[in-house]
Amino acid sequence: MLGIFALASSLSAGADVDRQFELSLQGQFFPNIKSGSADVRQQFLTGLEAEFTSDFDSDHLIGTFLPYGRIASTGGEMNHADIRELNLLYTADNWEAIGGISRVFWGVTESGHLVDIINQTDRLEGFDGEDKLGQTMVRASRLFDQSVLDLYVLPGFRERAFLPSDQPLALPFAIEDDNALYGARNGQQHVDLAARFSGYRGIIDYGLSWFNGTSRDPEFIAQSNGTFRPRYPLINQWGLDLQLTLDSWLWKLEAIHRAFETDALTGDFSAGIGGAEYTIYELADSLFDLGLLAEWHVDSRDDRATVPLQNDLFAGIRASFNDTQSSEFLAGVFSDLDDSSSSFRLEASRRVLDDARITLEAQSFIDVDPNNAISYLQDSDFIVLSLQLFF
Repeated sequence: MLGIFALASSLSAGADVDRQFELSLQGQFFPNIKSGSADVRQQFLTGLEAEFTSDFDSDHLIGTFLPYGRIASTGGEMNHADIRELNLLYTADNWEAIGGISRVFWGVTESGHLVDIINQTDRLEGFDGEDKLGQTMVRASRLFDQSVLDLYVLPGFRERAFLPSDQPLALPFAIEDDNALYGARNGQQHVDLAARFSGYRGIIDYGLSWFNGTSRDPEFIAQSNGTFRPRYPLINQWGLDLQLTLDSWLWKLEAIHRAFETDALTGDFSAGIGGAEYTIYELADSLFDLGLLAEWHVDSRDDRATVPLQNDLFAGIRASFNDTQSSEFLAGVFSDLDDSSSSFRLEASRRVLDDARITLEAQSFIDVDPNNAISYLQDSDFIVLSLQLFF
């Protein structure tokens, strides 16, 4: 631990360190919240992320320190901080090794990422689950001509932080998040293991993954006092992600099978996301490219699934503008094929000035069935407007 803090100190203070900063100003608005269902109809947040990197005058070493902090106008648990990355990367010929705190992304599909399991989700940061907490790890990688084998040792586990009960998108039951249960006897001290073999062959990009350890997705155990305790079981997960590129078509697949080493509420299961994206290039005198997307979510647990997307279709469009502002637009609808519940999502971004970007995120929950897993979100439509300043 002292070595990690020493690395952070040297990276933030050294004369040969590259520094980048991102200041974010964000407003969150919930126009349809009913009186009494939540205390927050709007809030404003200020976040600061810094990135320090250095090669220490070496041809083989790269150090990275990436702290993050955010302050919310509502205060309390919505204020939080995290070390996203603090690591040392060593490269030599066909090998790489990294030690410290880092983030890893696996996956290819647009509307969800089943195989992405290394880092814990940061639920305080966003509804879509794309934001991740830093994870302590040691990774060794063997590089081949068209592929790479990654081996991970993951000491220490980070519990998921849940939105406070007065937040509009919070779960509809009280959670004892300071009293979690674990499948592992040594709890958070369990050492997880993972491996991934990825690469490409012609038109195919692929990834084969395995994870053994504490699940990042909690179950919820009902208590006699009406609250729920999160429980993190031990799992084995095998994953596959594929992407086929055929001219204007991208065919995508993510699939997992998860087996539980300790008792679980739902039992072993398999799940998948499959679909395609077709791009029409240079529309309106080369003003923008238009992508048409469709993806299907399936889960062998059906109604026993603890996730809302277990037999759902996502259909959307993506517009990528060929302008100097790198403007982007994505809109899509999630439709439950069992009960016709649906949700509309919009994402847009555009660079402004030279060192800033404005982004818009919005989601509306439409005709949600009372028995659907997202029924508690029926009146939780939201709009998030952000300004990011880079310097």
